[in-house]
Amino acid sequence: MTHCMRHYEEPVVAHCRTCARPYCSRCLVYSFGPDKPPFCVGCALNASGVRNKNKPIPVAVPAAPVPDRRAERAQRKAEKAEAKANARSMKRAAKRGETVSAVPAEAPRPTNVPVPKGLPTPAARFAPQPEHAAS
Repeated sequence: MTHCMRHYEEPVVAHCRTCARPYCSRCLVYSFGPDKPPFCVGCALNASGVRNKNKPIPVAVPAAPVPDRRAERAQRKAEKAEAKANARSMKRAAKRGETVSAVPAEAPRPTNVPVPKGLPTPAARFAPQPEHAAS
C-alpha cells in the first residue's frame, strides 16, 4: 500500500511496530525516539495501558528453527573421537618407526595458492608450481 490506513491522501511514512499497518506521519507516535520503530495511535494507547477497542493484530513472524542440541553434541563427540583415534594411530605408527601423513590422501587441498620459493611447506597445502612461470 502506498497510502495511510486513515488518510488516503497521505503517503506512507512507516509501518506500526505492533500491527504492521502503513500510516502517515500524522498517525504515528514515536514513543522511544525517532530511531526506533513507531506505534500507530491505537497501538500506542494499548501499549500504555489505556483500554480501548483497538486490539493490536499480532504480526505473523516465522519461528526460528530450534537447534537440535543433542544432535550437535553427538556430532561434536563423534568428531572428537575420530580425531582422538587418528592421533592414537599416528602415535602407534611413530613408535613403530613408520611415517604416516597427517593429511589423508583423499582430502582436498584447502587452497590453490602456488608454493612460495625457498620456504619449507607441506606439499598437500599448496598447489604445484607451474613450470612455465619463472620469476
